[in-house]
Amino acid sequence: ENLQRDNGIYVDKTAYIHAMLTSGGRAFFLSRPRRFGKSLFLSTIKALFEGKRELFDGLYIEDKFDWEPHPVVMLDMTLDSSDPDRFDEGLRAQLKGIAANHGLDIPYHAPSTILSELVRNLAEQTGKQVVVLIDEYDKPILDRMEKLEQANAMREALYPFYGVLKASARYLRLLVVTGITKISQTTIFSGFNNLMDITFHPDYMAICGYTQTELEANFDDYIRKASQVNGTAKEETLAKIKHWYNGYSWDGGTYVYNPYSVLLTLAYFRYNPFWYTTGTPTFLLKLLKTKDTLEKILKEPVRMTETFTEGQRLENLNAFTLLFQAGYLTINRFDRVGGYYYLQLPNEEVRRAISELVLADLTKEDLPSLKDAGTEIREAFTKGDTAKAVGKLETLLANISYDTQRWNRNEGHYHALFQLVMILGGVDQQAEHHGVTGRADAVLRFDQRIYVVEIKHAPEVEGLPAAVDSAMDQIHEKQYHKPFLNQGKAVHLLALAFTRGQVSYAEEIR
Repeated sequence: ENLQRDNGIYVDKTAYIHAMLTSGGRAFFLSRPRRFGKSLFLSTIKALFEGKRELFDGLYIEDKFDWEPHPVVMLDMTLDSSDPDRFDEGLRAQLKGIAANHGLDIPYHAPSTILSELVRNLAEQTGKQVVVLIDEYDKPILDRMEKLEQANAMREALYPFYGVLKASARYLRLLVVTGITKISQTTIFSGFNNLMDITFHPDYMAICGYTQTELEANFDDYIRKASQVNGTAKEETLAKIKHWYNGYSWDGGTYVYNPYSVLLTLAYFRYNPFWYTTGTPTFLLKLLKTKDTLEKILKEPVRMTETFTEGQRLENLNAFTLLFQAGYLTINRFDRVGGYYYLQLPNEEVRRAISELVLADLTKEDLPSLKDAGTEIREAFTKGDTAKAVGKLETLLANISYDTQRWNRNEGHYHALFQLVMILGGVDQQAEHHGVTGRADAVLRFDQRIYVVEIKHAPEVEGLPAAVDSAMDQIHEKQYHKPFLNQGKAVHLLALAFTRGQVSYAEEIR
């Protein structure tokens, strides 16, 4: 309503509402990452069923809806969830406020009873079925996920509340529930066997986020202004926005942009990881530290079964599933024959976000210092000053605590650290570069030179020279550098060996 009345830009998603209303279903669930437009989508449905036709002038659904008003109950579950009692208090106040707006006084205390009576009274008072919209249904649980006992207490508090909706089905014209995860123990899934999950439904792939067409059609003036401010051609600006913020997919075929970050990059004309700074880094860090999760997501796409989001339980949450649902991984492709999804990092924003988050946690450096270090390493590599680049790398990694180094004494850990530092510095890199005879650990590309990198880990400092020799021998034996020799650039064969914050190297230039 505010976007329309304030002459803002509203990207028309009402075709998806029409698809829902004509599908034969009445209860829907949608999972998308935070700040992807779920709240705006529910707000649009609310305005539609309130009969505010003037807000839909020229939109897809304008001439396809009967405009018969229905009572609407829209619940925002982003309440204080520090404990179940405080959450109940906030939910109770929200429900009582909705009731008061309809001239109702419901003399009950339990939120589940208030919701049940509110829906029944509204239906009887108006003679119309009720529209119930629940935004971020799982946030009270996700907020406590680091402490399983508290998360379960919040789930138990929500169990009877969502259970009311099944008993109230005859009063409902439409139920739409949004969230990030799909936690199987909540009654909203176990009780509502007719709740249609449209998360992966082919008709709803672009229900949230901007498609390429929507971006260019709705924001052309802003894209042109960004080009002027940054001194770039329009095509270059579009390519940069795509590199940073596109890449999200739920089928491996339809891709959308992160809408929150697009709006901020067009407001400030800068490319930064805007989105992750609004999230919960401690929650993300916990996932990334699960086994070898970080190493895997920085390599090739992670293979998951077709039902990888089903059956999530608080006691055994899958890190890759949660990273996907939270927006830090996306579907790269879907193998219909095998029934597998392949997950990968979606874009530069997420790569930078993970790099900053993990390195800040490991090194205990502040973000400006980290960025300075990354820039200095990139500039040294750009000039071919390998000694300086490796020295800066060693200084940065030396800040990682001994306990962390001891806990992660494996080659994959150092592969991940090296890649994170390159991402931090904005280096054009490719990890696990495939060649005819094998895979180089990394290839770094600059205007005048290319680095072919092989990384080894030495259990002790005394083993560093042998590890460096082994890495260089592998480059020679596998001829990782051969595909780059005729590109008119200097090719640096770089052998690196790590142990406990120390780095040794050998270099050959072809």
